[in-house]
Amino acid sequence: MKFELFSQEELLQIHQASVEILKRVGIHTTSERFKSLLLDHGCEEHGDRIVFTEDVIEKALKTVPPSFKLYGRNDSHVLEIGWKKAYCQTCVGTPSMMDLDTGEKRDATVKDLEEYTRLADALDYVNIISPIFPRDVPQEIILTIETATLLRNTSKPLSICVESARELPYILELLRLVAGGEEALREKPIATIPVSPLSPLEYGFDPAEALLDVVEAGLPLGVEPCPMMGSTGPMTLIGTVAQHNAEILAGVIAAQLLKPGAPLTMSSRATFMDMRSGVGLWAMPEMGLAGAAMNQLGRFYNIPVAPGGYCGASKTADAQSGYEHLYNALMESLVGSDIIGSAGSLDNALTSCYAMLVMDNEISSVVQRTIKGVEVNEEKLAVDVVAEVIESHGNFLAHKHTRKYLRAGELWVPPLGDRQTFEKWAFTGEKVEEKARRTAKELIATHQVLPLSPEVEAEFDKVIARARQIEMGE
Repeated sequence: MKFELFSQEELLQIHQASVEILKRVGIHTTSERFKSLLLDHGCEEHGDRIVFTEDVIEKALKTVPPSFKLYGRNDSHVLEIGWKKAYCQTCVGTPSMMDLDTGEKRDATVKDLEEYTRLADALDYVNIISPIFPRDVPQEIILTIETATLLRNTSKPLSICVESARELPYILELLRLVAGGEEALREKPIATIPVSPLSPLEYGFDPAEALLDVVEAGLPLGVEPCPMMGSTGPMTLIGTVAQHNAEILAGVIAAQLLKPGAPLTMSSRATFMDMRSGVGLWAMPEMGLAGAAMNQLGRFYNIPVAPGGYCGASKTADAQSGYEHLYNALMESLVGSDIIGSAGSLDNALTSCYAMLVMDNEISSVVQRTIKGVEVNEEKLAVDVVAEVIESHGNFLAHKHTRKYLRAGELWVPPLGDRQTFEKWAFTGEKVEEKARRTAKELIATHQVLPLSPEVEAEFDKVIARARQIEMGE
């Protein structure tokens, strides 16, 4: 099932605008490695900016793999990235949490990270897990602690956004311990590692160096700038899409020049500013439309895409957050998404919420059921069934065809939503957000995660201790 936001002529027009931006404006970087890579392969230096040639752009785009696989530890999960299956990913980097007991917003803690990860591990339609940002751990080694905590509390694939290359050696060491070594991790990656250059068109030292190191490590890269309409991008949605596409293509091109065939995703995060307050909004409809636009460009290039879609401006898990998340995620999935991020987030992806993650699990199940489409064959068309029922003066309820397809899952069943009669529902009157909060508590208390071996656990402690000693000078 595919929805076309743009015609092929319009897509080509947007692509040409992005190419023109790369040729006329280019990017700025303070990384000599990044700069040298681009210049050595035919880019040009104009003042303090690196501009691209059409030949360099076309050559690099030809080597991007259209698909790759992402694995859970012990091969417990295998995701086919590039097949447009709209895998659901939790939101990365939220510094705040909605307390599960009080409902109050507070700083995220490492205990939250443990419990939130375990909850995501228990939810069937949450496929990839990213870390929240706990504030009660040393910030110098936060990514190392996050990675270890994720690996201890889920067997699902991970996505770990890095701000610089500084902690990457420790992250890679932890991943290799779980995967069974460096070569095993390359063959069956258990994490994607996105980097976030700044908008507009700024590949600062840290994200540029991190991008190169991720590619050299052989792990799937995510190129994830986040322009804001009217602030760090043009006020028109399509203008921001053209700039955003140029920013992503710059990273895609660099990755392919360094290592042709390096797996990656176009991880779009185009947002917009509320001009009344200055707040950066991750709300509908612009977020969903911009994500859908970038997704169609990804199809144009035949490159996997990973927008953020389970997001909105609502401050709590409520009706507003429900319709915002459903709109953004469904809009992106209908155009074709490989991964849709930001699940469990509130308040423009600044806060994570246990109840919202349970609600997003249900929205993900709807999204994945929708894009699965409807199979058409003789048995499902049921002409003979209709004739049999009419001729025998029977009914469909008693027919074996009904039993067969009911048991086969023809009807979607909500993991969370209520479909009882009003009278049965009114007995408790439980609202969906209340049920989501109760479900989260039950799963956190009861769900068992596939454990790491004692040997790997011991090595984890050594890696964290070494990171602490080096990065914090202890």
